[in-house]
Amino acid sequence: MHIEREDSTQVVISARLAKARDLLDGLIAYRHELGELGRELEQMLRAAGVEPSVQAQHIRYEYMPPSDLDRH
Repeated sequence: MHIEREDSTQVVISARLAKARDLLDGLIAYRHELGELGRELEQMLRAAGVEPSVQAQHIRYEYMPPSDLDRH
């Protein structure tokens, strides 16, 4: 993402479509936890033409470290 413009009331960013789609997928997955702000961001992304991924309900967002970290 890249900040195009910002002032005291508004920030405009640009992002690659894949990143914007990932963000939308996360907003959808956590819709209930994010409340009104999450819904507003979701609507903004959709209004900008971003569509969710087909597999959005199957995305895992937790961090999984590489398996070779346990090897010493």
